[in-house]
Amino acid sequence: MSLSYSDWGKIYPQSPNPELEMHRFFSLAVELVCLDRCLTACHELRVDGAVSLMPSEEHAIVSAALNEFPALGAFSDQLSSFHGLARVARTIVREMNQACGRGNIAALNHRLPAREPGELLKFVTERLAEAISLTNDPHGGAIGFKFCLDDCEVLSSGQQKSLNTLVRISKHPVSWVVSSVGSFFDTSDTFIDQQPLTDHDRRIVPLDSRSSDEFRALCQAVLSLRLYFAVSQEAQTAYTGQIQEYFPLDTRLGKRNVNDLFASLIDESKSVYATRVEHAAKRLREALVQRFDRYRDKYPAESTGYPYYEAYVLLLWNGREDAFKVDFDRGDEERMLSLVDRFDNGSFEAWLRRKQAAALLHFAAKLGSRRLPLGGTPIIISLADGSVRDFLEIIGEIFESYCRRQRIDRGDTAALDYFASSRTRIGWPIQTRGIYSASASYLSGISNRSELDASVVTRFIDGLGLYTAALQSNPNDPSVLGRAERGIFSVRIPHIAGDDAKQQLDEELVWNVIRQAELAGYIRTQSVRFGAGAAKYVLDNDARIINFRLHRRFAPHFRFSYRGAYEPVSLAFEDVALLLDRVNQIDSKSWVQRMLNRPARPDFGEQLKFDLILAPEDD
Repeated sequence: MSLSYSDWGKIYPQSPNPELEMHRFFSLAVELVCLDRCLTACHELRVDGAVSLMPSEEHAIVSAALNEFPALGAFSDQLSSFHGLARVARTIVREMNQACGRGNIAALNHRLPAREPGELLKFVTERLAEAISLTNDPHGGAIGFKFCLDDCEVLSSGQQKSLNTLVRISKHPVSWVVSSVGSFFDTSDTFIDQQPLTDHDRRIVPLDSRSSDEFRALCQAVLSLRLYFAVSQEAQTAYTGQIQEYFPLDTRLGKRNVNDLFASLIDESKSVYATRVEHAAKRLREALVQRFDRYRDKYPAESTGYPYYEAYVLLLWNGREDAFKVDFDRGDEERMLSLVDRFDNGSFEAWLRRKQAAALLHFAAKLGSRRLPLGGTPIIISLADGSVRDFLEIIGEIFESYCRRQRIDRGDTAALDYFASSRTRIGWPIQTRGIYSASASYLSGISNRSELDASVVTRFIDGLGLYTAALQSNPNDPSVLGRAERGIFSVRIPHIAGDDAKQQLDEELVWNVIRQAELAGYIRTQSVRFGAGAAKYVLDNDARIINFRLHRRFAPHFRFSYRGAYEPVSLAFEDVALLLDRVNQIDSKSWVQRMLNRPARPDFGEQLKFDLILAPEDD
């Protein structure tokens, strides 16, 4: 509501704490919205026969509410039913919104029902719980009301605090489900002194904590359900299995690992460098098969697979844990073979696996490859980055690519029938085109988001995308393999004191753009720490420290790892402000080159001074 734009200190200048007036007003709006939903649901459930309630009891509840809160009657005449009381709740909320927009909150406040926050909803729901019984519950179990509030990340800090207070004081029959995106929602502070929300009052369920297997199962179930009810009646009838398995991901998308991607790049390349890497991988396979039984099982005689990434990492390794070079010679091949015995060490193999994505990116950059041959269930699940919506959009682009390849009309039901019901794998080129199209459309779609400062957010994503790609794949940078998959950006936003208006504007701009990007899903924050005026959080010299990375769906477009980023990179607040400057705008590529051509920040102690190599633009 437009309440977010109201200055409560100006509305109530005599109040010792204007924020409490905001709490009373906002919490009433929340209660009224919930009361509307609650009364409407009770009415509809009674009509459907799911609950039983005598008309006299309904009238008694409405009369009791009017007696306790007589101001409700001023907004309508002859209130006697749930339907009428729900309509009054909606009317009051509309007038509250209107008053906020017109600046006459104080005048409306005199007409609103006097009550303590949470009191109105508690009063009505307690009487509903006593009067209503479930028709299919012979034991007469207790009735409760759970109110689900979505998109709470858009609330201001004061509104979050008000909502937390309602949660803190609520008791049966009222309970809450509060959903928010990102890390900006405060889950603890309330308006009750010394009584924050704790684990005793609420349970925090981070959906990002789902395992990859759980998320994969969810994606398959949602996609299968949507496809099943979108195909023709004939296709539905022909299928006799479980609906959640209608589109089996492993069957239709297949699987590809890093060595499969290496092999595809080598097959498509005529580069001598690719031939040398292939030769080294074949020699390493021979040595491993001779030395270890498990590698004889992994690489039978008829197998066409080779340990490409293992060979590539060892060819460029200088022998110290994270010391690498950018090219190799004949002597490095021999040294690689001398390291075969180390494959008996589990920690050594784990170290190699941590370098596999970085090795692929470095190798592709060496070849000048415009695209990685991305495809397969694990890669697509990774690119979705925990978002079912993004997974579905990627599959949608793969379907578009499929229709173009098959030269069929995507609007034809038969096309969807064949796509959904076929039990052969979708071709790798089709998947790759769809994946890259989904990545490009994700970036271009920023301009269509009316709630964003689109041009600035686009420049923010573009600059960090190019920077992440340079940190992860620049063939002239030996640290690409040494500190693999860098790109978790750590920005320390100082609290600007005094009269430095320019720095204060920069601080507000950087903070708001990062917040917009997270709420829109374009970045994933790792943690947020507030200082200056928010002592409930860990202080860091009066600064806010934000750690974030780009959404993995951007990876194909910018050419960074489809696994995202794992290594931190310190990013100066001033550098972010420079990238976002609206007046003295800087080109994203120029900004990245500027970042790479300066000494690294002291906490990483290395020199990042080399030429930025960008792959040619896709056609």
